[in-house]
Amino acid sequence: MDESGGVERVVALSDGVFAIALTLLALPLVDADIDENVVASDLFGLAPKLLVFALSFAVIGRYWRVHHQVFAHIVRSDGTLVVLSLVFLFWIALLPFPTAVLGEHGDTPAAVVLYASTIILTGLSSTALWWYAAVGRARLRADTRSLTHEDLDPDWVRRSLAGGLAVVVGFVPSLPLAFVDPSWAELSWLLVMPAGWLLDRISVRGRYFWP
Repeated sequence: MDESGGVERVVALSDGVFAIALTLLALPLVDADIDENVVASDLFGLAPKLLVFALSFAVIGRYWRVHHQVFAHIVRSDGTLVVLSLVFLFWIALLPFPTAVLGEHGDTPAAVVLYASTIILTGLSSTALWWYAAVGRARLRADTRSLTHEDLDPDWVRRSLAGGLAVVVGFVPSLPLAFVDPSWAELSWLLVMPAGWLLDRISVRGRYFWP
């Protein structure tokens, strides 16, 4: 059953989870042990944690921005949307953990794989949430409407879905690469930018073949 009022509750819960996740990211920095006799060197030693914090803050911030844009177009909810939202929020809430592990053990394959896997699963769940709301519900249930505004631009839907998948495509190569060289695996995350551009071009040219 459609629930127009359920959208506000999902958004409110999501904002709370995002706020807590962003706050928890800083805990490894707050708990850092800095010796007053070697403050400069200890601060320099925190550089990896600071970089990982900045990366994860940017990632969660980006997902919050995308979530805000997506739900601006969703006008009703149903049980499946709520479940997909909870799955997505699970990965957002978990992200501070692999962030802390990567900051502490970023030179190990296990830490890199844990972090990249969490980002990939977050991206997949975010994309699945938006796809279901804008396209999937109407396709899976041919006799029902989508959960979005009826005048939603299909081109915008395609391009936003492509943007969500760019994070997934950009992080996947780092999984096998982590076992070769963790540092190169982390550098490979920069592939998100060209992957985003490529998928955006594909979404524009493929407008006749997918929603």
